[in-house]
Amino acid sequence: MSPYGVVSVVCAATTATLIYGNTIVTAEANTALVSDNGPTGVTFRNNIFVGASGGSPINDTRSVYENSLYWRTSQPRDTSALTADPLLASASPTAPRDVRLRAGSPALGTGVPVADGITRDYFGNRIPTPPNLGADQDR
Repeated sequence: MSPYGVVSVVCAATTATLIYGNTIVTAEANTALVSDNGPTGVTFRNNIFVGASGGSPINDTRSVYENSLYWRTSQPRDTSALTADPLLASASPTAPRDVRLRAGSPALGTGVPVADGITRDYFGNRIPTPPNLGADQDR
């Protein structure tokens, strides 16, 4: 078990960091998906957080969470949260390796614009309007 979590937020006193369009997954019980380890947080938007089968915490009271999907975890401060199985393409729902979204996923087309001028995802694919949540590749 990592004492820091899958994502460890360690930021200086001022930050304008936006973390968006990611799929954050753990299959390790009792491992936090996010932990705050600095004096301030970041903004998480349009992400997918998938906890271990028994549930996983988000130990972060400093960051802002917006328009993300949560499965086997929660972030009550995300007022636009979606709580549902994201229907990842992986054959193993407990330890997914393929985080593309299957047809019918509640994360498809439910994102909000991230920033002006961003039209492609990490993989180089065009971002649909409205965008998908998570790091979804075209099928």
